[in-house]
This record gives sequence, C-alpha cells and structure tokens, in this order.
Amino acid sequence: MMTRAKVLLAAALLVGSASACSDINGNNVAADGDFFLSAVNDGSGTTGLPYTYIDSNTGHTIQIQSDEFLLTSDGGYSERQVYRDNGVVRQANETGSWSQSGNVVFFTPDLGSDFGDTPYQGTVRNDNSFGGSRTLTISISGFTEVYSA
Repeated sequence: MMTRAKVLLAAALLVGSASACSDINGNNVAADGDFFLSAVNDGSGTTGLPYTYIDSNTGHTIQIQSDEFLLTSDGGYSERQVYRDNGVVRQANETGSWSQSGNVVFFTPDLGSDFGDTPYQGTVRNDNSFGGSRTLTISISGFTEVYSA
C-alpha cells in the first residue's frame, strides 16, 4: 500500500513539474534563443523572404535577404541583417540588452547600433504544443516582423 502511494506521489510531482516548465497556450515562453526572420507584414499583406521595399528616405530599393536575432540567457542580444541596397549586398548589426515580462520582450539597443538606439519591444509565443516551436514578433514603423526559433 505504501509503495502505491509513493508511485502516485511521484507521478503527481512529475506531471506538476512538467506543466510548471511550459505553458501550452503560448503565454509563458522563455525568449532566449536564436530567431530567424520568416515573414514581414507591411500593412498590405504578409510575405516571406526575400522581402523588398522602397526606402522612403533614400528612394533605394531594399531587399532583405535574412535577419537573425540571438537572445542570450545573460540578457544580451545581437541582430544581424543581410540585405541588398539597390543591388549591393550589405549587412547591418545591432547589439544590446533585453528583458522579459510575461510574453513581452523589451529591447534596448547599444549606442551606435546600425538600426539606431531607440528601445522597442516584441512578443514571444510558442505554437501551443509542449516543447513546440517559438515565434518572436516585433512591430516597428508600420512593419510587423515574425521570427521563428
């Protein structure tokens, strides 16, 4: 009888600890990890990569080839974007710090980053399955970018 109680207790602890580590509905997700740009929505629809637009400041045709966010567990992050500017391949980089509250991720770029130093935020979610894939969504200046881990 005592053995059965121990087995039931162990099973209850295992189930309880597994559910405490993950939120199946996507709202309790750790943001650290490597995220790759998978889709962009500019208000006229969503498209994958490469994503092309006209820079309103320069009139140049910009084509984003790839964009990657690496969020480290120590609160640092880096972003690396490869793009074409009127056909010339270029790279832009950003580093800084990040923090998380719930599923909201706050980014504070370092001074001198290629994308500027204005703080911004995004949201991180999972795909509603235990241990499933995660997405990081960032909306800035009318663009919504979706990154997949």
